[in-house]
Amino acid sequence: MNIQYASKAETSYEYGCDLRRIYPWESLIDPLWGSAIASVRAGENTAPHAHDEHETFIILKGRGLMTIEDETAEVSSGDIIYIPPNLQHTIRNSSEEERLEFITIYWGIPEANERMLRMAEELVESRTSRI
Repeated sequence: MNIQYASKAETSYEYGCDLRRIYPWESLIDPLWGSAIASVRAGENTAPHAHDEHETFIILKGRGLMTIEDETAEVSSGDIIYIPPNLQHTIRNSSEEERLEFITIYWGIPEANERMLRMAEELVESRTSRI
């Protein structure tokens, strides 16, 4: 059985938020998508960025303002946002006290899939070298 425990995933600071990459992991060789749990600190926002992957956010906790290109909308727990490739996007945590948490799921065009495969291979190599 393959289980990735989110509570054991390493946290890094990427795109202006705390990120725990939960999929793929080292025993999964050929991923065509990836996933992470993101946490935006109170009153902060993710760094505006664009990439060649499709992306979906599933809001787990909190509320915020989602901006894709020049459109902005309020989002909260339970909402799902689809972000097409190559569109600049950011999400702002509307709360001054609580974190905004969401799952991000991303998948790509063939070039993005190749990059994700390279990233997975590098992840396996880095984890293997620590053993």
